[in-house]
Amino acid sequence: MRKFFLLIVMLGIVLSSVAQKPQTRRSSRRQTTTATQRKSTTATQKKSTTTTTKKKPTKPTQKQQLQAQQQQLKKNIAANKRQKAELEQKVKKQLEDAFILGTEIDEQKRVIDTIRVSLDSLEQQIVQLNKEKEKLEAELRDRQARYASSVRYMHRNRKMQSRMMFILSAKNINQMYRRTRFMNEYSTYQRAQGEAVKQKQAQVNQKSEEITQILDARKAMLAREEQERQTLVRQQDQKQQMAKELQKQQRTVTALIEQQQKEEAAINAQIDRIIAEEIAREQARLEAERKRKEEQARLERERQERERQAAREREKEQKKQEKQEKKQDKAIEKQVRKETKEMARTATGRESSSSNSATTAPERYVAADPDAHLTGSFASNKGRLPMPITGAYQMVRGFGDNVVDGTRGVHLASKGIYLKGQPGAKARCVFDGEVSKIFNTGSAYVVMVRHGRFISVYSDIAAVSVKAGQKVSTSQILGSLGPNAIMQFQLRNWTELLNPRLWLRR
Repeated sequence: MRKFFLLIVMLGIVLSSVAQKPQTRRSSRRQTTTATQRKSTTATQKKSTTTTTKKKPTKPTQKQQLQAQQQQLKKNIAANKRQKAELEQKVKKQLEDAFILGTEIDEQKRVIDTIRVSLDSLEQQIVQLNKEKEKLEAELRDRQARYASSVRYMHRNRKMQSRMMFILSAKNINQMYRRTRFMNEYSTYQRAQGEAVKQKQAQVNQKSEEITQILDARKAMLAREEQERQTLVRQQDQKQQMAKELQKQQRTVTALIEQQQKEEAAINAQIDRIIAEEIAREQARLEAERKRKEEQARLERERQERERQAAREREKEQKKQEKQEKKQDKAIEKQVRKETKEMARTATGRESSSSNSATTAPERYVAADPDAHLTGSFASNKGRLPMPITGAYQMVRGFGDNVVDGTRGVHLASKGIYLKGQPGAKARCVFDGEVSKIFNTGSAYVVMVRHGRFISVYSDIAAVSVKAGQKVSTSQILGSLGPNAIMQFQLRNWTELLNPRLWLRR
């Protein structure tokens, strides 16, 4: 029974497993179909998504937007910097042109003042020449009157008596001689009167020609003055226009001036420091020279003292020797009195000559100051020194205060003069001297040349052709200028600033 029951259970298990196989196959088929449908649905969705993407772009993310804004901001900053640099360059050029025009107007005014002085001088000459001409004409009229009177006298008496009858009618020989002499002197007087009339007439004509020439010169001077005044008016109008343009960019102009003054102050401070070092070295040299001279004087005094001591010792020895000789002389005085007296006189002569030679002091020589000649030579050439720049030039800024009329804050104080040359211009030395210092300011070089107590300073040198300690001569090239061909020139008497325009030849 139990076996039968086990057989039935096993049969049921087999039948159930056989029945489950078709269901597994059907389920696997269903799963395969479902996966295929899913794949086709996914592909369809991807296609639709691609189509939608092509039709409508997706919105950028916040990060992308920030990056785009940052790039645009950088572009704007670069554009602003470029515009600011261009504006500063333009304003700098306008400022430079304004200063150049200001110096040209000052020169124009000086030219007009010189013309006015010349015109005043011509007016005085014309007045003086007219007075001289009137005086000469009065003298000419007097000469003409005298000559005419003598001619009329001779004409009235030509028939009454001739020269020969006047002489032959004399009562005696003496009267005949006097009449002959009178006629000769009267003829000479007439000729002299005629010559005097001619000379006075020539002098009057010469004065008239001089007055005509001066009047022509005055006319030409007046025309030149009018031309110069018109030029001055045009320059002043141009300067006013420049002032208006600069006034529009007042902030930029003020910033540029502050920056330029700051740079110049730094350079001048370094120049002052170098000059102070030069003065200290010169004082040390003079102190050493003084000590050396004092030492020489001390040694000379000691030598003289030794010589005097030696002379005193020689004198003592000589006196001792004289005493011995006197003793010997006394011993033989009785026998040879005459010879002893002669020997005493000879010894006395030797004493006086030796005493004079021993007390003679040697000559002393004093060395001349080496800077005296250089200082004198440099100072004697005031107003004749060559310009420190080669070729044609423009005066950009003068010594002292430089302002542009019609503007606010356009004020530059200069310790020297600024010269603008042509492209390729070079800096040259104004007098013989020695290069004392060369230093770099960061953008250019500064060369300092010493002429005794005087020091000439050449700034804004792009390339230097000399070296420190080198001897240089007048008009020797010190270096070449930069692209803008602008240089600054200073002149100092130790720490005292000098106006270079008073020392340079124009």
